[in-house]
Amino acid sequence: MKKIIGYISSVIIFITLIISINLQGQEKSKIPGLDDCISNIFKNLQVGTMPGASVLVAQNGDIVYQKGFGYADIEKKILVTPDTKFKIGSISKQFTAVAILKLQEEGKIKIEDKLSKYIPDFPRGNEVTIYQLLTHTSGIHSFEYKQNFEMTKPITPKALLDSIEKFPYDFNPGERHLYNNSGYFILGYFVAQLSGKTLSEYLTETFFKPLGMNNTGIYETNIVLNNEAQGYSMNGEAVKKADFQEMSWTLGVGSIYSTTKDLYKWNEAIFNGKVLSDATLKAAFTQAVLNNGGKVDYGFGWFLSTNRGLKFIQHSGVSSGFYSYLERQPENKLTICVLCNSLPTPKSINPILNGQAISEFILQDKMEKQYVGTDTIVSENILKKYAGRYNYGHGMAMLVTIKDKQLFGQITGQAPNRLTPISNNEFNFKGTNAKIKFVSDTSSIVERLIQYQDGVSFEANRLKDEMPVKINPDIFDKLTGKYDFGNNYAIEIVKENDKLFVLTPNMPKYELLPTSELDYFMMEAASRISFILNKDGKAESLTSTFDGMTMPGKRLVD
Repeated sequence: MKKIIGYISSVIIFITLIISINLQGQEKSKIPGLDDCISNIFKNLQVGTMPGASVLVAQNGDIVYQKGFGYADIEKKILVTPDTKFKIGSISKQFTAVAILKLQEEGKIKIEDKLSKYIPDFPRGNEVTIYQLLTHTSGIHSFEYKQNFEMTKPITPKALLDSIEKFPYDFNPGERHLYNNSGYFILGYFVAQLSGKTLSEYLTETFFKPLGMNNTGIYETNIVLNNEAQGYSMNGEAVKKADFQEMSWTLGVGSIYSTTKDLYKWNEAIFNGKVLSDATLKAAFTQAVLNNGGKVDYGFGWFLSTNRGLKFIQHSGVSSGFYSYLERQPENKLTICVLCNSLPTPKSINPILNGQAISEFILQDKMEKQYVGTDTIVSENILKKYAGRYNYGHGMAMLVTIKDKQLFGQITGQAPNRLTPISNNEFNFKGTNAKIKFVSDTSSIVERLIQYQDGVSFEANRLKDEMPVKINPDIFDKLTGKYDFGNNYAIEIVKENDKLFVLTPNMPKYELLPTSELDYFMMEAASRISFILNKDGKAESLTSTFDGMTMPGKRLVD
């Protein structure tokens, strides 16, 4: 699903007045039109008092564009510059992974080792390998999904490790891929244990200082940094300070702060063999392999993808009030870095999509043409077989509908997109080079679809068709309100015209369809919401369930 979202290169441009542009550190781009392209993408940050973003583009080892937009500190009226320090969230994972790989080159650990070698009493530790921790295939439950999860109080590494050990596994080790913070916390814990230093000391002495990354480090709660960006949260047009996040929870996971300049130095060092050997790098940039031989688009701390014939190696990151993205296209030696100090972000700002739009602009003449296809007439009776919902994982779904005898596909969070027929059961996503094929069982019942794009494919099973039941809409009044999931994430349940809707950050408004007075589903997503009432008959909490996982949300007092 990320491929479809990431590869739609159109960016919404808002016509506004340009004010408060920070030009400090800007270099005139050597790529024709790049300045205008990036200014258009980040136009919304150039109006009024908005959180900001730092953007850097480098090619062939040279910085060809760097600029700040918006405010690093709204209260103090400090603008973003290329020297502004941001929390980079899960981009930190590649530093943890490289530390493990460096220790392997020193003979202190092997990725084939079992977890039990280093933590003998870890449940099922004799089944989990370091490789599976690196690739998110261990099955260990990610700690942020635990009941009443909050990152507001300090925690020691040993205490968090003890907590992780108590969770049941999400699946058998090596059976699936599921993005997992617990695995990378354990890896960060190992770096400290094996090196005899804190994770901060090891990363600083081994990477940051030797590479000249003087504006990068492990963020510690309550420290004050020079040129530090403050984190913000957008709610429509309203801006507020982001919720407090205690950083001791994120060691090895998302605890690093940095600048676009320093991350450029990091990419240049990594991809020019100055940090790890060629053999180690090759392994780090190889798709992870599951027990059944299936492959996933993740290596050791990096996502691996292909867009219109070109390979990309990248990672994004989120933290309370921050959203980041770092990308490399190795053949063209292109680095894109976008760091933003708000989450949710201002309208039209999404570092992943913004960064990918920039790389497509630069590489458009080197990328394969988007496949258009030739319209084929498919009977409406056949099209009706394909209508339904297909599970894209992580709560996402493809909703396939028919309108005016044409098929449309709508991925969670996106607008409907026409599916142009190539054959009776194959369709192209109009305007992209993605194709889907509907697969039927022996009884001609459509059971799944297969999506193909740039040589990579994945299957999405059809979800069971559900019909909402009729209930008295007065019950909705007991369910409305804001629900907090912790870690600066909340949703709102609202009633409009006797219907119930869920408002989720950075997502469209979706109707909740009842299967009972307390249980609901959405046509546009593969998740369910169930409410729990207090003794007064008012909802006190809810649970959001997807992929067998349950996330509890506590209702906030009005």
